[in-house]
Amino acid sequence: MTFHLSAPFAIALVLAFVRSVAWVTICPPFSNSSIPTMLKVGFAGAVAFFAAATLQHDALPQSDAQVVTQIVIQAVVGVVLGYVVSLFVSAVVAAGSLIDLFSGLNLPQAIDPLSQQQTAIFGQFYNLVLTTLLFTTGAAVVIVEGFVKSFQAVGTNLPATTTGSVAQTVTGDVVTFFAAAVEIAAPVIVVLFCTQVLLALLAKAAPQINVFVFGMPLQILVALMGVGVALVALPNDVINLVGRSMTQLFGN
Repeated sequence: MTFHLSAPFAIALVLAFVRSVAWVTICPPFSNSSIPTMLKVGFAGAVAFFAAATLQHDALPQSDAQVVTQIVIQAVVGVVLGYVVSLFVSAVVAAGSLIDLFSGLNLPQAIDPLSQQQTAIFGQFYNLVLTTLLFTTGAAVVIVEGFVKSFQAVGTNLPATTTGSVAQTVTGDVVTFFAAAVEIAAPVIVVLFCTQVLLALLAKAAPQINVFVFGMPLQILVALMGVGVALVALPNDVINLVGRSMTQLFGN
């Protein structure tokens, strides 16, 4: 049994593999440090094999210098694509961190088993829920399909205005990241703020009552109840964020 590999397909496969590896390193949920490295490389190779069929029809590099240049370009493109998706999706984890800040639970730090970093309680919980929802809602499939689609939108021939448009896109995505995080955490934050106002009025009306004794347990209880109610809308938030990231990258 013989397998013939044409030169254009081989070059396209290498370039697609470089972009895929760079993308898998940055893009969630595939970038989690708990996933073995060999599994990431194998997944990147599988995606690159299917994407190379599209990339081989573009103008491929002919000289060694052009090959090296294209490898660098494909790595940068993969990082940018993964970063945009990561920025949108990480808004859910940022929302959990905001809830930790307003509820007072940001002091006891714990090790997140997925990111291997110290994260507050609700931030870690939202990260675990986010990873689960990315697979259960089919959002991970949409992310992979969007990445494969990127080989049609951005091949080896980059427009001259690409650098400026990428900088503008990333800057706008940072603003959207903060707005989305506040939007997701807003219901719980509003409830916690009202609880703190109520405690302040109680302390003013009855100074003899030690509000600090039951103030912290009350805030924790309100935060748990608020997060429990807000979790109902979290699957739609994840789907909307993934859809917005795909729209931001490809415009449809």
